Amino acid sequence: MAVDVLNAFVGHPPMDYGVFFRAPIGTELPTDTLGVLDPAFEDHGAVGEGGLTIAQNRSSSDIRMMGGSVFIDVQESYDETLTITLLEDDNDAVLKTAFGDANVEMTPATTTDGTKRVIYHTSDPLPLSSFLVRTAYGDKNKLYVVERGRVATVAEVTEQHTNVTSRQLTIKTFRPVTLSLKGGNVVEYRDDGRPDPDAV
Repeated sequence: MAVDVLNAFVGHPPMDYGVFFRAPIGTELPTDTLGVLDPAFEDHGAVGEGGLTIAQNRSSSDIRMMGGSVFIDVQESYDETLTITLLEDDNDAVLKTAFGDANVEMTPATTTDGTKRVIYHTSDPLPLSSFLVRTAYGDKNKLYVVERGRVATVAEVTEQHTNVTSRQLTIKTFRPVTLSLKGGNVVEYRDDGRPDPDAV
């Protein structure tokens, strides 16, 4: 098979820079890469240069037969996580995703004071939510859809003068309930951006 550089994909933010979004469970999910998103999906702003990491983890055990040879392997578990670093520390969507919607209080700016926020660092479990991640490469687009996920870890946060305060989130994904998602913890939509003028 001939090498075709047009099959390459180098992840970039879309033209509007909307990369990572979260919405409450039950929000209508997009079904293609360029569909209009439900307004409930909140944009989390700039994403770190490491982009998105997707990890699929499977574990299995071997069933052995007499003599010790492997007869078959049995899958014992499967999970999938997304990891992403968010750079906008004063973005309310970022704060609510990292700490919980009820744990972020914002008071709008006045003529005498700036916008004020109070953030409660509690042990409350973070809510199940729906998540989207969009990437692009020229005319190509990808969209990752998670119908049911939860922020499982927030990496250590460092306040320092040589870097922005960022939040690296790892999202644990779960099996969806929507039948059209065919059991995909994560569903990936792609468009290669190359229409076929001869298509019927």
